[in-house]
Amino acid sequence: MKASQKDFRSQAARAVRDCRVFFLCGDEAGVQDAAQLIVSLLPDPGERIEFSGAELRRDPVRLGDEARSTSLFGGNRHIWVRASGDEAHDAVEILLSGEAEACPVVIAASSATDKSRTAKLLAPRADALVAMFYPPDLKSITDAVRDMGDAVGVNINGSLAERLARASGMDTRMARSEIEKLALFLDASPQAPREATAAAIDEICAINE
Repeated sequence: MKASQKDFRSQAARAVRDCRVFFLCGDEAGVQDAAQLIVSLLPDPGERIEFSGAELRRDPVRLGDEARSTSLFGGNRHIWVRASGDEAHDAVEILLSGEAEACPVVIAASSATDKSRTAKLLAPRADALVAMFYPPDLKSITDAVRDMGDAVGVNINGSLAERLARASGMDTRMARSEIEKLALFLDASPQAPREATAAAIDEICAINE
């Protein structure tokens, strides 16, 4: 399965239900944001096991072994891989060759593309998702700011969302941090949403305009 940057968010919930391997590549900020979203959508993420791509390149069998082993705490688990390029390719190939059910594997490969060997291995499969992300533009970050606000119960109008997008340097991770502080300041939640105001942003957010 393959998703574009434009439709990734709308496809993410279905992908979490259907897929066990997520290969997210391209722009680093976009990749990290997408990886966090995938984990947040897992019904029970459980324990996180982390690998670097270099570790899996040296010992590609480890990914499959860990993905099919039981958590020390007896609950669910997921695996987070920070890879460069195709470092995890052989490990993913071995993982896919196993028969036992594996836990979710999220691969954040910011220096890879959807033309990489790993992407080509996974894209035709119904149990895997490949998504490519590009450097952000103002509109996409503004839209993301509004979505992040909605998720925590803060309604942010277009002009304030654009202000936050610019102030964060088009970095969704920084914008998310400011929105979380704003939600605390407004005592907002998805069950009790609040309207963002310029005064609240001036009070709380570390903005350099």
